[in-house]
Amino acid sequence: MDFLNNLEGIITKNGDMVTFVAEDLESKLKQTSPTTPVRPLGRFVLDANLLNELEFEARNIAASVDTLTETLSGVLHSMSALTVEYLEIYRDVVCKTCDSIDANIKSMYQLMAKCEELSKEMKPIYKLAQQVKDIKHILDLFENAVN
Repeated sequence: MDFLNNLEGIITKNGDMVTFVAEDLESKLKQTSPTTPVRPLGRFVLDANLLNELEFEARNIAASVDTLTETLSGVLHSMSALTVEYLEIYRDVVCKTCDSIDANIKSMYQLMAKCEELSKEMKPIYKLAQQVKDIKHILDLFENAVN
């Protein structure tokens, strides 16, 4: 910040921010610019070769812009086509996922129904198991009475 003290201008500091406003900036810019004189437009004589070269360069730039526009159009078209393709793939994947989930839900309900049927068919076995326990208990009592 010491180098700013050597210059002509106003230095202000607000926190970490330092501002320098140069005095007579226009004359300083003129001093640092090249010394080639600027001719008024009315006295300036245009060279025919310069105009031809300028026109040639303008045509080259226009052709480049046309080529760039065509290339950009093709790239954008390709990007749009890819986007549509990806969206169609996404749609198909979502539909197949939904179908698969539906099939799994149906299978789960079928499994639950089969389990319920099996549970109903197991009721006689529970009664039979209870009878076996009762017989075992009676045999134990009989065995204890015999001993």
